[in-house]
Amino acid sequence: MCSRECWFATGMMVSRQRVGIRRWLFASLLAFYLVLSGMASRADASGAVNLSGTVTGGSGKHPIYVALWDAQSFLHKPVQQIRIEPQAERKFHFNVSAGRWALSAFEDVNDNGVLDMGVFGPKEPSGFWHPFHAWRRPRFDDVAASIDYDTSDVEIKLSGK
Repeated sequence: MCSRECWFATGMMVSRQRVGIRRWLFASLLAFYLVLSGMASRADASGAVNLSGTVTGGSGKHPIYVALWDAQSFLHKPVQQIRIEPQAERKFHFNVSAGRWALSAFEDVNDNGVLDMGVFGPKEPSGFWHPFHAWRRPRFDDVAASIDYDTSDVEIKLSGK
C-alpha cells in the first residue's frame, strides 16, 4: 500500500501531465488557426491574389470602366478591363499575381469606350485607387501599390467633369 506521500506525489504527476497535455493541445490549436488564417489571406500556391472593391462618384447614368495596369503597359493598354453597366452595382474583381498594380476607373459619358482627354486632363469623371492630383501625366509609381495578399476594400473615387 502507498503512504500519504506516495499518493500525493502520484497525484501531482498526473496533474502535471494533464496541464502539459492541455498546454500542448492549446498550442497546437493556436498554431493550426494561425496557419489557416494566413493561408486565407496570402497568395495561393500559384501566387494569385484577389483584388476587389467599389467605384464611387459619377452620375450613375453611364457605363464605368475599371482598368488594371502593370508597369510595362501603364496608360497604354490595360492588363485587364471590366465594364460596369449604368445602374449596376459598382463592384469589381480581378484575380492577379502578387506584385505591383495600379487601378483606374472612369465614367464613359459619351459611351465611346475611351477616357477622353483635354488640354488640362480628363474630360470625363475618373480616378485612381491611389489618388493623383499633380498637373502632369501620372507615372506608374505615383498610383501603384504592392499587392501581396487578398484585398477587398479597394475604393476608386471618380472626380472631375
